[in-house]
Amino acid sequence: MGRKIGNGKILITGGSGVLGCYIAEIVRKEFEVVVADIERPRVDGVKYTNLDCLKPFSLSDDFEVIIHLAALVGGIQFFTKHPVENIRDNPRMTTNVFDAAIKSKVSQVIYASSSVVYQYQKEFPSTEESVDHFPPPSSAYGLSKLIGERICKIYHEQFGVNYTILRPFNLYGPIEAPDPEYAHVIPELIRKVIAGQYPVEIYGSGEQTRTFTHGRDAARAYLSCITDKNALNETFNVAGNKEIKIYDVLKLIWKITGHSKELKVKRLPPFPHDVLRRFPSNKKIKEKLGWEPVIPFEEGLIETIKAVSGQIYNRDTTLTQDSNNEDCRDN
Repeated sequence: MGRKIGNGKILITGGSGVLGCYIAEIVRKEFEVVVADIERPRVDGVKYTNLDCLKPFSLSDDFEVIIHLAALVGGIQFFTKHPVENIRDNPRMTTNVFDAAIKSKVSQVIYASSSVVYQYQKEFPSTEESVDHFPPPSSAYGLSKLIGERICKIYHEQFGVNYTILRPFNLYGPIEAPDPEYAHVIPELIRKVIAGQYPVEIYGSGEQTRTFTHGRDAARAYLSCITDKNALNETFNVAGNKEIKIYDVLKLIWKITGHSKELKVKRLPPFPHDVLRRFPSNKKIKEKLGWEPVIPFEEGLIETIKAVSGQIYNRDTTLTQDSNNEDCRDN
């Protein structure tokens, strides 16, 4: 049944993407890690196997945990343009992962869901259970992630495979390079500011709020789920503590980059399925796993600005994209 993968304790599907890099870097210090992706990982000290998760595969009996990140995802620009691929392919990858798990000795699948499952949320801060109180997301990407959560539960019910569902909120950090189609809001705003765009373009009013989570903080949450039995068959928000407006993020970037003239913005039409408010509760994961974010937002933003500023400019003064940046984005 497809390729057989072996020689590791932790398998990370989609582990060459942005979130995967953060996770692999921290998990490899305690476990033998195999990254399964269509691109090579950018982290030393891990094994690699070329794998397309759309195709069935099997595992040797030495694997204990699968961290399933592989998905078609980018910023809102990307999943707005590719709804068919999202709703068709993301659940297929997840079922292939669980089929491999039930035929091996894998004891736990840690599934990367997304904050986008809260698209129609009206309760703030949003708890994990509040997803059940409102309609499912209308975006294909958000719905594909919610379907993936259901796949976790039904495989557990029928085959006994333990799962943990993590819903990361608006990851950011120095790894993700800016790109108009794939990147998320922070690297894209940084790109525009340091490339000299003026007025700076933003989508929508800028009053949309997000709760950003540094990639290294998110990676610690994944490690906690491997080592703590309280994570089994549970769902957790993985989020920072601070709700902030997109316009205020841009003002911080403008200030940190040392601009003296007044910030001016050009407001573009919002994307379909854009969410006006995203503010989760992280109380459950703090209480059950002892995890909490430790990197202050402004500190992480400064680090990210420095990383993006260090990218190589091409002749059009746009930043060069990392070739691996589109593999598997965090949510």
